[in-house]
Amino acid sequence: MDISIFVDKTYDLFSTFDKPLVATKVDHCDECRDHNDEIGGVNCRDLSPEQIGTVCWGISSFLTQEAMGYYIPRLIELAVTAEDDKHGTPYMCSFINQIGLSSSSDQFALFSKAQRLAVRDTLFILKDTYMDTLIEHCWEDEIDGAITQWGT
Repeated sequence: MDISIFVDKTYDLFSTFDKPLVATKVDHCDECRDHNDEIGGVNCRDLSPEQIGTVCWGISSFLTQEAMGYYIPRLIELAVTAEDDKHGTPYMCSFINQIGLSSSSDQFALFSKAQRLAVRDTLFILKDTYMDTLIEHCWEDEIDGAITQWGT
């Protein structure tokens, strides 16, 4: 599968989500406010790896349902194009950890079946295209678990 075509289709598929005024539950905690301040007003396609964070400290866990729907095409794009996070670790590792292993999270409750399948297809692309990288960073077992979660 051509990755650029997949990315374009993913942006189209998730275009049902509007840019949220607030991306996190800002009243929840300081970290939520920090993450909201980090990405507040940023257009989906302009979200940078620096703004997304790392596997240990990143925005994914704090996004509202609407914000997740709006920003996930960019998260998918960064994963399938093998971009690095702000510390030089492949972002795909964060994607597997924060998105792939969390399919039952309330953050994804607004996703349609087609949108959920796009997340699953992303994980297949990561496995099929970047298995050596996943092995190098010790994510080879988690990728299969993530695929299984998003297949249901």
